[in-house]
Amino acid sequence: MTSLAHQLKRLALPQSDPNLLTRREVASLLFDPKDAATMDRSTFYALGCTGLEELLGIEPAFLEFQDTLFSAASLTLERSVQSREVNDKLDAGVSLFLTRLCPYFLLKPAHKCIEWLLHRFHIQLYNADSLLACALPYHDTNLFVRVLQLLKIKDATNRWSWLHCLQKPGVPLSRGALITHCYTDLSFMDFICCMVTKSIQAYSGRSGSCSQLRVIFSFYASTIVPALDAVDKVSDAIISKLLPYVQKGLKSSLTDYKAATYMVVCQLAVKVVMEVSLVDTLTVQISKSLLREPVLAKEGVGCLIVLLQNQKEGAAGPRAFSHLRSMPALVPTLQVMVATHDVSPLLRYLLPHLIHAFFTCSSGETDEFRVLESVLQDVPLTKGLDRTVARLLLDEYLSRTGLSAENTSAFDQRLLPLVRLFESKYCGALDGVLAGHVTDISSTEQKHLFHQFLSLSMSSGKYQIMGDSDTSLLLSLKHPQPSVRVSAVDHLMSIITSGQLQSLDKAFLKDAVTDRLKDDVPEVVAAALRVLELLFDVLDPEDIVLCLLSLLHRADLLVAELWMPVLTEAVRLLSDPRLGKGDAELVQRVGWRLLPFLVVASTELRLTSSVARSSILTQHPLTLNWAQELDELMKSSSQPDFVGLVNERLVSTLTKNLASMEHFSRRDALEKLALLVEQQQRGSGLRARASFLVLTQTLLGLGELSETQHLLTAQRVYMLLERPLLELSRDDRQEAEQHVSAPSTFSEALTLYLSRCGPESADHEFSFVLMSLLRDFISALRCHDASFKGEVWWNPEKLDTNTCCYLGLLCRLFSIVISGAAEGPAAGSFRVLMKLLVQVHLREPPMLFRFLCVLWGYGGNHGDQLDVKVGAVLQTQALYMGGALLNIQPAAVLEELAAADSPLFPSLLCCLSSPVREVRRSALDALQSLSGAKASPFQPITEKLLKTQEEIIADPSYLSQVLGALHDECRCVKVKTQQEKLQASMQQLLHSVQTPCCPSYSAAGLLRALSHVNGQVVLSTLLPVLDRLLEQSGPDAPTLLRDEAQLMQLVLRKYNEASAPLLAEDQNCLDLFVRALRTSTQQHPDIPSCQIFALEQVRLTRTWA
Repeated sequence: MTSLAHQLKRLALPQSDPNLLTRREVASLLFDPKDAATMDRSTFYALGCTGLEELLGIEPAFLEFQDTLFSAASLTLERSVQSREVNDKLDAGVSLFLTRLCPYFLLKPAHKCIEWLLHRFHIQLYNADSLLACALPYHDTNLFVRVLQLLKIKDATNRWSWLHCLQKPGVPLSRGALITHCYTDLSFMDFICCMVTKSIQAYSGRSGSCSQLRVIFSFYASTIVPALDAVDKVSDAIISKLLPYVQKGLKSSLTDYKAATYMVVCQLAVKVVMEVSLVDTLTVQISKSLLREPVLAKEGVGCLIVLLQNQKEGAAGPRAFSHLRSMPALVPTLQVMVATHDVSPLLRYLLPHLIHAFFTCSSGETDEFRVLESVLQDVPLTKGLDRTVARLLLDEYLSRTGLSAENTSAFDQRLLPLVRLFESKYCGALDGVLAGHVTDISSTEQKHLFHQFLSLSMSSGKYQIMGDSDTSLLLSLKHPQPSVRVSAVDHLMSIITSGQLQSLDKAFLKDAVTDRLKDDVPEVVAAALRVLELLFDVLDPEDIVLCLLSLLHRADLLVAELWMPVLTEAVRLLSDPRLGKGDAELVQRVGWRLLPFLVVASTELRLTSSVARSSILTQHPLTLNWAQELDELMKSSSQPDFVGLVNERLVSTLTKNLASMEHFSRRDALEKLALLVEQQQRGSGLRARASFLVLTQTLLGLGELSETQHLLTAQRVYMLLERPLLELSRDDRQEAEQHVSAPSTFSEALTLYLSRCGPESADHEFSFVLMSLLRDFISALRCHDASFKGEVWWNPEKLDTNTCCYLGLLCRLFSIVISGAAEGPAAGSFRVLMKLLVQVHLREPPMLFRFLCVLWGYGGNHGDQLDVKVGAVLQTQALYMGGALLNIQPAAVLEELAAADSPLFPSLLCCLSSPVREVRRSALDALQSLSGAKASPFQPITEKLLKTQEEIIADPSYLSQVLGALHDECRCVKVKTQQEKLQASMQQLLHSVQTPCCPSYSAAGLLRALSHVNGQVVLSTLLPVLDRLLEQSGPDAPTLLRDEAQLMQLVLRKYNEASAPLLAEDQNCLDLFVRALRTSTQQHPDIPSCQIFALEQVRLTRTWA
């Protein structure tokens, strides 16, 4: 088509459309075009009037159209013959009607009205823009597509031609396509913005909030905001297009329009850095909008925060401040928002203006003062704003030069509550700013103003300039010269004694005294102690105790001669009655914390003697009479073993006092003593190490405790000794060239260790003391009820709690001793301890081997009643030790150990199926030693296993194959005697599983090894085990152990093809299987119930007798 043809087509009037001259098809929203062509005008008119009447019931604003668009005269009105003025007036009426109709577009009455307008006034031709504006907010509906299909937009010059592609397929306009066209075609963006203003104008003059326009505002915000977000760069053209509508929105009295505008402004602020003047204008307009009704306080303040946060700092000028300070809900809104949002950008803009306005305003109660006070009181200052406010307050105050004393005094009265309020909430920030200005002020007038400002502060004393050093008290306390620090502490003391304590805050006093007590000059610390004594009634007693104890703990690092008066004074202050006034518990805690200082680490006893004579320890129940005892001992201080003797007597005194306590007091004291030993163990100094050793020895010296208390204490002591002993057993360093024989007693070992402690480490001597403690621990440990030692099987599942605790300690002792005895410089000492362990606790060979059987099989125990981890290494060590011991046993003892009821062979058999090769190898080594007992009922199995050692070592599953082959062999052996021996041997093995005292994890291990051993005899032998376990599986019975549940499954697995005939022959066998089928209780989440497993056996078994 030529250019001229395009121009002619654009100039053509709608009435020249050829479709108007034919009635074959008529544009219709509700009917098919062909059906609509057969309907008369009165039908459409009646339909439109009905729709209008229904709309009037919803919205009275449509009343005026009764006499125009829906009047009887409209029936004969022909647009094509009317003048321009009439058509313009008609277009205005149609546009207004469609604008008002937009909120109700989805309602049926609206469709009826549009149908009349289409039929009579051909709005699809004359008023296409207004019709699309009415439908556009509903672009994702099928109704919008129906309207779109009425339009003639095929021509590329038509502004709506981009929608032509939707007409034929009849699909709605997607949100993405709408947003994309919005930012690519700015005229369309302008069209959407104009829709809002036209809608507001259409409903202007109506009372209420125009809630019916909410759909328009929602469409406006949900289109413009995503369009701004999607565009790569927000151009000046876009901003200039949106700005007039943003200004109208901010000035609007409609809540929803204002909220939508806030969203647009936020998106603009996030997307583009705007000109400073534009940011300032927007800030002012948003601030003004917060003063107009209705107020969207939270939304408006949030918009302002986003704008300030994303634009250049300082872009907003002072004009907005004048409106914000008048906003009544400003601070309450910030207080609510700060809980979930960062309001610091607005505060960073607001606070400097507030502070400056407060300082420049001459009146008293002003808006600035009210707002500033409320912000400081209710809104937290974060991200450095506290320091900013402190700096602004000080800078503004120092800039007030040339004022009269009267004006200054009046202003100070106004400023005082503000400074005190700020200091109470942000003391650290004010301190930091004041401390930084102390050295920066040079002129006399500035110094005067600075001191004036200090007088407003509650902590003005610490910034006072000291005359002899020309620096503040705060800086003088940290001066590099000791003399200045002493002078500062003395000045602090003079402030306190002169009654000016109110000029110093409590936190500063605490920090000042604490820091000076950490000083490395005794004169400074002595002065700080004098100040501390004056503050007993001011500072918290707990803080005072911590300060003094931390000073005493530095005693090992200080030169005794110079520091002794200071340390003695610290002990005296700890005994001051004012500390414990009304708090007996604090006094007790101090006594316990002083206890390590009674341990003598050298011949210097002045601090020890001072602590012993303190009133706290002379009255402490654990240290009664120790001061007198120490005085007697000091008379023989020249003896070479004096240090060891004192510590030995200290242990004796502590033990005696503990033993004399009544039961509950002794239990509490033991708990506190154990906690104290744990604290000393974590220490690194000589005193901490010595205290750890001596106080641990005290815990070992208690022989009058109840069984439970004894074992609990033994557990605590072992846990204390375990870590250093493990380090010792793993130490691969060689012994010193000069060999030192191990001392025979704890006192001798401790004396040797303390005498060698000096510039060089004394780890070798420390190991002697640890060995002595372990030796004493082994000797002191006891089990009140040792009846379990007479049992054939030591079954942890059946033992009581105390016995399990004792047996667990034996296992741990064995583990640590055998690890150290293997190799290393201390191997000899550990071997002596192993001998002691056996002599004291496992004196008889049967006891020793029953204990070893526990270690051999405990790794398969899922219950862990002993609270011991038996890994493959410990299991292998125990097996090799068992093999070595079996080799040296007399023949009679060996026969006893290999007897039918002995746990040795079954335990070794379980080890032969271990997944760890070395465990299997060591178990075969022990089995080789046990094979010397020729009369053992297990000898046939033993001989067979020893012939297949290589296969068993190579494959953990080979054991079950060997036993299965033996079982088959015993049924077809030609020699009757040999067959009987094999049968008896296998039967005895099954009896080991059957015996109630056999641990379920060992029985389960044996049945896994016997997985290929099946038959009626096998099942018959195991029926008592199943009966016992089913009794414990009822709903009212305690939950089965995991190993017991697995054992039950292994027994049920013997109900197979080989044993099926027994079900018909043995009623008990059948009854037990039926009980298993009825037992539906699932004992453990990952183990199927007995019922499920029994049903599985039925499924797997193909032939039943």
